[in-house]
Amino acid sequence: MTLHGAGTYYFSVHGAKDQPIFHSVFEFEYGVQILGHIKQTRLLAYVLDEHQMQFVLQSERDWTEVMDDVQIAFDDMHERCWHKRKQTLSDQGIVMLIDERAYLSDLVIQLHRWPETTRKVADASLYPWSSDQGYRALTPPKWLHVEPMLNLLCNTRHNRAQRYETVMQQSQQQVQAQNQVVDLQHGSHPTYQALARDGFINQHLKKQALKQAARSDEDLRHMYDDACQLVAERFNITVEQLIDSRQRRQFNRLMPIVVWLLQERGAYLDNITKLVGEDEDRLKLWLRNLPADHSEALLNKLAALWSPNSLSALGIGNEPDTVQETATQPAAVDPEPVEAESVDNTVISESSSQA
Repeated sequence: MTLHGAGTYYFSVHGAKDQPIFHSVFEFEYGVQILGHIKQTRLLAYVLDEHQMQFVLQSERDWTEVMDDVQIAFDDMHERCWHKRKQTLSDQGIVMLIDERAYLSDLVIQLHRWPETTRKVADASLYPWSSDQGYRALTPPKWLHVEPMLNLLCNTRHNRAQRYETVMQQSQQQVQAQNQVVDLQHGSHPTYQALARDGFINQHLKKQALKQAARSDEDLRHMYDDACQLVAERFNITVEQLIDSRQRRQFNRLMPIVVWLLQERGAYLDNITKLVGEDEDRLKLWLRNLPADHSEALLNKLAALWSPNSLSALGIGNEPDTVQETATQPAAVDPEPVEAESVDNTVISESSSQA
């Protein structure tokens, strides 16, 4: 499960529809500037290539809001460079909460070594599109926040750049022998998408619970209504049919998707139970069986549509997490026609549904 809230996060993002993110040296430069100036965040590390961005941010906001800003900024950048409007970044990616004390230094070093391990360059210091050079510099750029990682690595304020260079000169065999390689696909925690210890996860969840308590019942109801509307439209039924618990087969098949969507936006099970009318144990069972009941492709599509930008484009979403359009942001693009799914996961074409 993905964690939410303020914290330090690792992001891995590819281009939309497997297309390149960057087409020129200028776009690389603009991309670095975008990542270094996202509001209420600090950039700790990054490594970019034509098709992928990997970066680490300390954020005072939930990562979903940060990714919305990143996507809008990259779409604007592409339009300024090529005078064409298109989606630049994929809606799918990897986001992990980072336990700084336990994993940050190993994570940053692994990212900086990535161009070398993938044989793009003979030595990591030669690669121009990573924060490695900022860590080697006596005076790093102000928008690159090197302090947390170097403090963990060196435990001193002196000769930190030299200590960093010494660590980067270690061979890959030495790194593996010291168990410093981290899993950037699945993280280190069995339950949550995170590079973190259990104690850190528990503290994070407690902080989020306090913030969740401040969210009003009306806000949660708006989010629940939006999730129900999205699922109902996807399966070509009414919201009334979706929430009718007397139709147990349909209810037990589709309502778990609603619960999953709510949890993805930071709602907790004890609050969801009040909305759905089922106990917490049943909700946990629903979530556990969700991958077996619905295809990965369907869940990925719903997750993409559940993003604040997509909800806004579909005319859904009045709850506070939805990003409002401003004068400097592009007008929402009409979403592509969405094929409806039957309760049994068979596709209903748009023409047949209109008939």
